[in-house]
Amino acid sequence: MSDRKLSANETIKFQKTQEAEWIDLLRYPLATEKASNPFLKNSYTFVVDPKADKKTIKAAFEYVFSVKVLSVNTLMMPKKSRRRRQFEGYLPVYKKAILKLAPEYSLDFFGMEKTSLGI
Repeated sequence: MSDRKLSANETIKFQKTQEAEWIDLLRYPLATEKASNPFLKNSYTFVVDPKADKKTIKAAFEYVFSVKVLSVNTLMMPKKSRRRRQFEGYLPVYKKAILKLAPEYSLDFFGMEKTSLGI
């Protein structure tokens, strides 16, 4: 690798690709009864890219929504079998991230205008 410095145009291009990767990392918020439990204050559940790690998820969420994330818990959902008549198959495996925000921050997905995620 060369040790040359990036020009201003190349730096902007790199930042834009990094933004696009972070936005693509957060797939969509999970709006189930369990995920929107009122006892989980300031906790939000998102379906994320299965290859993402906790540090990357935290950085992406803080960048996209301009909030402070205290903790990130992740889990891979197990595959479930589904059957339609004689055909048996499986639902795809996906990764969930439960993000806990700092007390001074909150998000209102259903009252918001469209964000950069398109929700």
